[in-house]
Amino acid sequence: MRILVNYELASGQKVNVGKCSTSFSPRTSWDTRQHILGVLGMIEVRDQGKYLGLPSQVGRTKKEFFCYIQGKVDARISGWKGKLLSSAGKEVMIKSVTSAIPNFVINCFKIPLGTIDDLNMTMEKFFWANGDGEKGIHWMVWDKVCEEKANGGLGFKDLE
Repeated sequence: MRILVNYELASGQKVNVGKCSTSFSPRTSWDTRQHILGVLGMIEVRDQGKYLGLPSQVGRTKKEFFCYIQGKVDARISGWKGKLLSSAGKEVMIKSVTSAIPNFVINCFKIPLGTIDDLNMTMEKFFWANGDGEKGIHWMVWDKVCEEKANGGLGFKDLE
């Protein structure tokens, strides 16, 4: 409690213990949990949920944990697959929508490279797909497409 009091004095903010909760490591003993909860006057929660659309805690299986990003990108792209978009239209779609979805999460968490590779592959397949949404010919290596336009690329962002 002394740390919370010092925080309140230093910041000028008052901690509302009625709105606060805490969580513990699975290895924390029941007695230790009860002692800390009694001192702080808070409740224990097992799942912190999401804050600003992001998970509050990340477990050990990060690839499975961040698969929801891939689902969001897939959902957004699936709505556009049947449309007849030109290459320029696909470029705008990828730059403004598809690559923007994971940007906030990538700025907050270190996402597994496998997940990033999957997202890059999804954008690549969407860009090269023909009008029916079927697999198309890859006319250029994706790394080259991700280079700046001044260097001969299209300026896509490689999420890695």
